Amino acid sequence: MSQTVPQPDSANIGERLRSAAEVEPRNLPRLTHMGEAWAEAAIARLGAIAGAPFDFLLIEVDTDFAPDAESTDAAASLFALLSSPRFRTPGYVAAKRSGLDALIAAFFAAEPSSTGDVPRGPTDLDRGVVKLALAAAAEAAGPVFEPIADLKLAVGDLIDPPLLVEELGEASDRFVLFRFELRAAGIAAPLAFAFPASFLAPHRRFLRTLPEAPQRDRDENWSEAIKASFAQSDLRLEAVLSKKKVPLRTIAGFKVGDTIPLEIGANSLIAVACENRPLFRARMGRSRETYVLRIEERIDPAEEFIDDILPD
Repeated sequence: MSQTVPQPDSANIGERLRSAAEVEPRNLPRLTHMGEAWAEAAIARLGAIAGAPFDFLLIEVDTDFAPDAESTDAAASLFALLSSPRFRTPGYVAAKRSGLDALIAAFFAAEPSSTGDVPRGPTDLDRGVVKLALAAAAEAAGPVFEPIADLKLAVGDLIDPPLLVEELGEASDRFVLFRFELRAAGIAAPLAFAFPASFLAPHRRFLRTLPEAPQRDRDENWSEAIKASFAQSDLRLEAVLSKKKVPLRTIAGFKVGDTIPLEIGANSLIAVACENRPLFRARMGRSRETYVLRIEERIDPAEEFIDDILPD
């Protein structure tokens, strides 16, 4: 009797395919690694045109849908389309209006507005500075994402949230957001670069693993310099003639002129130690008015250890 094989529900298949195609940054550690490398590259790009010190840091990598044009968060941001020949649909970039003073301070070495001032609307100069910062940061992404694709990111003109949503269209595709902060003069300027998730989805296997640490070539000159420097270090050498135990009553009775007999002869070998580690045995002699030591043999640490623990 034949058995009927249950057919999978087409809805379940579609759900599983959509789940497999999703890009979850927490499961793709290389995304964060690339974001950090992007931040370092952006510092070099922005530093070439900035007039004051600043920091540019990756805050997080997460996912979200297109901004809601009617939301308070969207109204507090400046937007621009982010395009690339590798994107099927455009991405976008966002800059918080609250960070305008940080960008002005970084680019013009200017003092930020007082914290008590009424927030001002962005001027044409503000918009130009934001566009310049976003374009420089986008350019820095090229070498970082080269293992995936030649991005050639381009930042469009700044637009209002309703126009951004219209340009992005009604597509349900999510975005992968690289969230950065430019910090200058004690103020943070949040910046976000949103890539279409469909661009990164085919590269999930690559993004699941971190790159191997680069092998550093050994610098022989540096190694030789360290050896030469180490060879010049000063160490204490000690030559101990003899050690003996003396009762406390005898020590208490010592007077000037008394002699203390040592249990060694004139030709006895003397241990020479360096930093409390015996190295050689030597004989003591004289050279004119100076006492000298002549090394007779090297001390074997293992042999010395056995001699110490075995009874005479």
